[in-house]
Amino acid sequence: MQFFPEIVVWFQVHLKIKSRKLKDDNKDNLKFYAKYSTLGFQMVAIILAGAFGGKALDSWLNWSFPVFTLVLTLLCVAGAVFYGMRELFKK
Repeated sequence: MQFFPEIVVWFQVHLKIKSRKLKDDNKDNLKFYAKYSTLGFQMVAIILAGAFGGKALDSWLNWSFPVFTLVLTLLCVAGAVFYGMRELFKK
C-alpha cells in the first residue's frame, strides 16, 4: 500500500525536528545535573574542610573539649549554605 508522498515527507520532517529537540533537552538536563551536583560536592568539601581543620587544631592544642571542631564546623556549614544560595540565585 502506497502512502501519499506528502504524508511521508511530513512525518520525516516532524520526526527529525522532534529528535533534535530531544537531543537539545538531553544536553540541557546534563548541564542542569552537572551544575547542581558540583554545587553539592563543593558544599560538602567546605564543611569537611572545617570539620577536619577544627579537629586538627583541637588535637594540636590538646584541648579536652573540641571547641575548634564545633566552631569551625558550624561556621563552615553557614558558609556553605551562603555559598550555595549565592550560586543558586546567580543570574
